[in-house]
Amino acid sequence: MSNTGQPPVSSIPDNAAATGNTSAAVLSDSALATRTASSPTASSSMESSSKDPQASYSYVDPWKPDSVLEGYQQATVHLGEDAEGEIVATFVRKDPSKLTLQERWRRWHFSVRGYRLAIMYVHGWNDYFYRRHASEYWESLGIPFYAVDLRKFGRSYRPYQTPGYIEDLHEYRLEFNALRDQIVKEQGKDVRILMIAHSQGGLSASLWVNAEHPHHVEALALNSPWLELQGNRMFRLLSTPVVQMYRLRGGKTVMPMRDPGFYARCIKRSTGGEWDYLDHPLNPGVEFLTRAGWMQAIYNGQDEIAKNLDIQIPVLVCTSDKSMMLQSTWDEGMREADSVLDITAIRQAALHLGDVVALATIRGGLHDLSMSKPDARRKYFRIVTMWASMMAWRRVIPTKWVDEALAKL
Repeated sequence: MSNTGQPPVSSIPDNAAATGNTSAAVLSDSALATRTASSPTASSSMESSSKDPQASYSYVDPWKPDSVLEGYQQATVHLGEDAEGEIVATFVRKDPSKLTLQERWRRWHFSVRGYRLAIMYVHGWNDYFYRRHASEYWESLGIPFYAVDLRKFGRSYRPYQTPGYIEDLHEYRLEFNALRDQIVKEQGKDVRILMIAHSQGGLSASLWVNAEHPHHVEALALNSPWLELQGNRMFRLLSTPVVQMYRLRGGKTVMPMRDPGFYARCIKRSTGGEWDYLDHPLNPGVEFLTRAGWMQAIYNGQDEIAKNLDIQIPVLVCTSDKSMMLQSTWDEGMREADSVLDITAIRQAALHLGDVVALATIRGGLHDLSMSKPDARRKYFRIVTMWASMMAWRRVIPTKWVDEALAKL
């Protein structure tokens, strides 16, 4: 199966201050011991860690050249262990030494005014970070862009693991907290972070922001988030017993849900799309299958949202203007629609996220709006930029800069 950020369609889816190659170590064993001895809070944290091996991440490796994108860097964050063994996540950023003079100057432009801006990006199901064009857009505005490959996805997948498998979406708090801390460490205590999350990542990010109230994260922009099942809440409730029945055989029991590959066909240049990212998969031959325990985790997260979250920061939810999913045959109209999720269900569920939620429609948008046809993706990036300028950063980004960046998309 291609890495497309898409959940099985017929199931329910998916899918500056820092310069040089400085060490990203967060907490070495010796530092942790020192901190534990001197800090009541740390001592309490360690006590919690002894009960929960994933209570807090341990350390982040130094940045090194990225294995996927030339001119980028990656850093591994160690998250402890689960039943399958060691688990890690991977951070990705543009190599600071590769920034253009213009990008450096624009970062400086913001910093001398006493604030810094940053993006924190989360991918969807069956996915990882490879969208260079998205990173380059924000970097060209002088806004550092950081992405994470979640545990068991992309750069973070290990051969002994079940791809993408998790039984509680709240466990992603470890990599989210770690990336937020990394951004603050590198960009400074005045940094204002816009979190951008796609599909399943949008669901997980919403739960994290609601539960953790993370410092420095000023706003949440969701790109076709998987907030509800295809159809509606009633369909999810009616299908819950089916998922639970499969789960009785074990959480990793594979459910009979087939991906017809329509979304990948919309993206790949070789099948009429615009992108060649998927022609060189990071983990060829690895299958992301719909498993009962993972599906139950998705249901549980969506149920939390249906019962109302209380996200205290502004939220933007962007979707296409139409869905074409759960179809058994290809339709050319899928190239300008969400062929993975039900946009009506997403928009209805969005109203349960918090008190300040904005909805935006991107006509002709794909499931990942950032990979839509040029007019649609430029509209998406412009809307997110203008909204974030007001709601996340409260600083106007010069229109000329935005227009120049959009023209390159």
